[in-house]
Amino acid sequence: MISRGLVAFFLGFTIAWLPSAAQEQSVRPGINEPFRNPDVQKYAGTFEGESREVFAKRKEIVALVGLKANDHVADIGAGTGLFTRLFAQQVGPKGKVYAVDISQKFLDHIAKVNQEQGITNVETVLCPPDSVSLPPNSIDVAFICDTYHHFEFPYRTMTSLRRALKPDGRVVVIDFHRIPGKSSPWILNHVRAGQEVFEKEIEEAGFRKVKEFKEPLKENYLVIFEKRKPNLIYPVIEGYGGVIPLPNAAEQPQKGTKVVFDVTAVGEAEKAAPGLERAALLLNLAATAQLKPSDVDIVIVLHGDAVFAALADATFKNYFGRANDNGRLIEQLRRAGVTVCVCGQSLERQGLSPSMVRQDVTLITSALVAVVNRQAAGYAVITAHK
Repeated sequence: MISRGLVAFFLGFTIAWLPSAAQEQSVRPGINEPFRNPDVQKYAGTFEGESREVFAKRKEIVALVGLKANDHVADIGAGTGLFTRLFAQQVGPKGKVYAVDISQKFLDHIAKVNQEQGITNVETVLCPPDSVSLPPNSIDVAFICDTYHHFEFPYRTMTSLRRALKPDGRVVVIDFHRIPGKSSPWILNHVRAGQEVFEKEIEEAGFRKVKEFKEPLKENYLVIFEKRKPNLIYPVIEGYGGVIPLPNAAEQPQKGTKVVFDVTAVGEAEKAAPGLERAALLLNLAATAQLKPSDVDIVIVLHGDAVFAALADATFKNYFGRANDNGRLIEQLRRAGVTVCVCGQSLERQGLSPSMVRQDVTLITSALVAVVNRQAAGYAVITAHK
């Protein structure tokens, strides 16, 4: 889990290094003018005709995209819904397809055809020219077919798409080869840049190219990207609270820091409680400032739903059917000198007893009292309630 502070840093960093001109000005003004009031039937004939390579090779393309049952996929620039409908079959009734487009007429057409064909797992999304308008962490795959060259604000659009992708999500980009002296006059006039330029833009928006398929397309290329992940290190707590060393940045961790983490959130299944993860983050940050774990005094107070994080493995397994997801992290925190406490009042309210608690967790009378006592002793209070 990454703390809110690091999330804010990553988002701020992403926005900060994007070229200001690319953020504020359209790279191809007017290219989407025909879609303000499109003749949908005319475009259906164009987009879904055998003379169009991606239509003729649609089955092969769907296979290369590699969707699984229950996946959530976004068809960006869905047009008349050709791939939207094919993807809906691939992901099945429990999966979902977002048909995203700047034209309401196209989306109305997609909804109408889906209703006629009994397709129920598609949601249409009207988007502005600089965003895909999808919720964070909502999609496994984004599909951009012959549409990237229509992005007037590619950096802003791809940044919004990056937020919409799940951590291991993929972006599939198909677009026209634009090669002077080889490509058709229509492509040279219509498509603003070649593959190398588009790939560079996408990579600068926080992605990494992972694969390119040379077949079966000839007029187009098919490239797959994934989110570029930060290069995190774990100098003290292995596998938790990863950090990026920034030795020249202001506000470095200080020796003698005293912190009490007031934790009520238990976190997601098969992940450590967020308050424990934030304590690990602080220790790892301290190490990047050349501090030892003993240079930072950390106390963790578990109460509310977070008391379950303090349970011994056998009890936790009785409740949740698996070993305690927090056990390995608590062991490492304790070895680093962190005091991990559990509120006796909360245990009783949850129908639990002190005998069910891990031996390396300290039973305290009350979380309220512990936090007040520590604050009076000069500890900073950090809350982790969700």
